[in-house]
Order: sequence, then structure tokens, then C-alpha cells
Amino acid sequence: MNDTASAARPRLGHDAAERISAGCYGALVSASTLIGLDDADLSDVIAVVALTNIVYFATHVFAYSLGDTSSQRPWPIVRHHLAVGAPMVSVTFLPLLLVVVLFAAGVGLQTALLWGVGVAISYLVVVATAGARLRGYSPLVVVLTAVGAAVISALLIVAKLLLH
Repeated sequence: MNDTASAARPRLGHDAAERISAGCYGALVSASTLIGLDDADLSDVIAVVALTNIVYFATHVFAYSLGDTSSQRPWPIVRHHLAVGAPMVSVTFLPLLLVVVLFAAGVGLQTALLWGVGVAISYLVVVATAGARLRGYSPLVVVLTAVGAAVISALLIVAKLLLH
């Protein structure tokens, strides 16, 4: 590949890649948490989904901060991972808000939860696909990434349903 073709390809920096990864992970956690709460009250749904994502986020930041090989002092490393990992939590807001709004509008909780799961999975597929595109992957690999994200989501949901 020549330098012109390489320069024309989209670039994905390390921080952006971490944000995409955290967003994808948060979407999977949200979807898998929502799918298992059909017997819960709305307040329990909100608490469980929010707390689950916060715990996963804290664990993610902790693990990445410990594994960070930079020469920085500990607090800047932790702040960095708090910032780049934030999409893991922020991705929860839209699916959860949708569940609350639909339930408030009279939609049954099970149906509202399914819509929330759909939004979380859609987010995962869109972000994973955009990430593959930004990495400069071929159109075939971008499509396979989208299909792979959807398949992973489906497998996670089926596994979660089999456990309940």
C-alpha cells in the first residue's frame, strides 16, 4: 500500500479504540442485564441495570489501571481509564430511558425491556461497525463485524434466557 492510500484511510487512535471497546462492552452488559429482569419492578430494573454497569465500569477501570504500562503516576492513569471507559456507563442511559418512557406510556414492562435490549444491541452493532470502519478494514470485514456483533448479542441473550 502506498503512502497516499494509507493517508486516506480513517485512523483510530488508542483512546478512541478504548472508548469504542468500552461502549460495546457496556451495551452487551446492558442488554444482558435488561433481558433477565422481566419479573422485576421498574425501580428494580433501574437500580439493577445502573448498578451492574457501574460495577462493571469500576472493575474495568481498576483492571486497566493496574495493567497500564505507562510511566505515569497512578492517579493520572486512573483518570485516563475513567475517561476512556465512560462509554461503558453512558451507553446504559438510552436503553434504560426508553424502558422508563415506554413503561410510563402504558407499555408492559416485558415489552419495554425488549425494546431496551433492542436499542442496546443496535448501539453495539453500530459502534462495532463504525470501529471496524475507522480501523480501515475492508467492506467485507466491516460487514462481518456487524454480523459478528449481532451474533454475539444473540448468543448472550439466549444464554441469559436459558439461565432464567
